[in-house]
Amino acid sequence: MKFVLPSHARRALMLAILAFGLIISMAASGTSRHLSPNDRIQIFEKVWKDIDDVYYDPEFGGVNWQAVHQKYQPLVGAAKDDSDFYSLLDHMTGELHDAHTRFSSPEQWRNHEKHEGVSVGFRPGYLEGKIVVLDVYPGSNAARAGIETGMIVTAVDGQAIAERLADSARKVLRSSTERVTQLRILSNAFAAPLETPFAARLQRADGSEFDVKFARQILSIPPRVIAKKLPSGFGYIRFDEFQPALVKGFKAALEDLRSTPGLILDLRRNRGGVGATLEAMAGFFFDGKTLFERRMTRKQVSASERDGRHVDETQFYVGKRGERLYPSPVVILVSEYSASATEVFAAGMQDSGRATLVGSQSCGCVLGITHNRVMKGGSVLEISEILWFSPKDRKLEGEGVVPDKIAVPTITSLQEKRDIVLEAGERVLQEMATKNPAASAP
Repeated sequence: MKFVLPSHARRALMLAILAFGLIISMAASGTSRHLSPNDRIQIFEKVWKDIDDVYYDPEFGGVNWQAVHQKYQPLVGAAKDDSDFYSLLDHMTGELHDAHTRFSSPEQWRNHEKHEGVSVGFRPGYLEGKIVVLDVYPGSNAARAGIETGMIVTAVDGQAIAERLADSARKVLRSSTERVTQLRILSNAFAAPLETPFAARLQRADGSEFDVKFARQILSIPPRVIAKKLPSGFGYIRFDEFQPALVKGFKAALEDLRSTPGLILDLRRNRGGVGATLEAMAGFFFDGKTLFERRMTRKQVSASERDGRHVDETQFYVGKRGERLYPSPVVILVSEYSASATEVFAAGMQDSGRATLVGSQSCGCVLGITHNRVMKGGSVLEISEILWFSPKDRKLEGEGVVPDKIAVPTITSLQEKRDIVLEAGERVLQEMATKNPAASAP
């Protein structure tokens, strides 16, 4: 999540996209080598000092940041090339166990900006103690190989999936929550450079197994708004990032669905985005100024710890009289993949009583980044500088949002092509309409 204060007259909230490789592996495949040994040392010192100066938590989450400097300084000096150096700095920032403080190589940042990367063509996930295919991207090599939603992955590259995950776990540092740590372990288990073929064994719904082998590919998945009227009569909108370019489409979708008796916002795969987008979209649901977010800077956090008392957070509001576009009940679908700006949005809608949340507990990856720090050679450092709370003063980092109604998919439901989380959301809207018909009227 990103926050910007350009002047006293204007405050624009920027939220970082939580790119922890859930859908796309950003594994570098040939980072350019053009930094001198002295360049690497200078970049290392700047990265360490910038974090030391502005990190939101003066205690660094219990991490001895001075000791981290002593640990990595000789490793940086011994780095054999730029790729090795970038990997070291990525690992160093990971020592803070914070999903929003991170270092990206030039190639990783370019992929991030273009919403593209090396992919196996499907999204794996944990379900019922197994690794299951949650989505298959249309037209991908995986789709052409016959991989379908609900299939169980039993081996990758000739290695049993349990062993593969265990190997991956030894390489991945703990992050903001156990949920995101496990997702990073899973992502790392499937990650590899573009030139490395992907091989796997999967189990079909009937219990039979089959092997696949195909080329990894570059996939670009730009954010977009998907809107429709469900057979139940309720409206449905899905978007997977809070990006400025989506506000116009989101507004148009709300206007088209204004007459529906209830609306489902599907944010289960939304990784976050830009705060101005979050605020604009949230404002469409309120007919007056409404408290929507709270934040604390390092200075406020320090004062709280020093004085032993809770320091008031800075408050942010959304909504204006006469500018509400959608007045009827709202259900928001969330999952462990819902992160950053999505969690702020969901918490604000939940605490204000404007929406009911359905699904599973969100990521808990909610810290503010003021700006991207571009280093020599094009690498980028992002630092968490803001701690966020919900309108009712719930800390979101490490906690996330807990749905009002828990609903999770099953392997059987995926194999049957049923979306039982969406079905649960529709039932909530139907119950609300039955209990209070007036509340469902536009």
